[in-house]
Amino acid sequence: MKQKILAFIKSTFSEADGSASASRVLAGASVGTVLGSVIYVVIRTHQLPDLTGASLFLSAGFSGYAVNQFSRIGRRDDNDTKGQ
Repeated sequence: MKQKILAFIKSTFSEADGSASASRVLAGASVGTVLGSVIYVVIRTHQLPDLTGASLFLSAGFSGYAVNQFSRIGRRDDNDTKGQ
């Protein structure tokens, strides 16, 4: 079971060809940071904080992933069979 979980995590942060994806790792780190910060504030204050800053931080973290995906529009990989 542990091997399957590790394989899933590895595939989540990799491109379709198996190469590492820095933009996906950055997006995942952004989500982890925001979740950790919000959970910490809730535990310490027993109140849900204003999430405006968290949403801005997440949008900045996902901007690299979005640019990476938008740059692929119009390009066709050898592994891509949707265009045929």
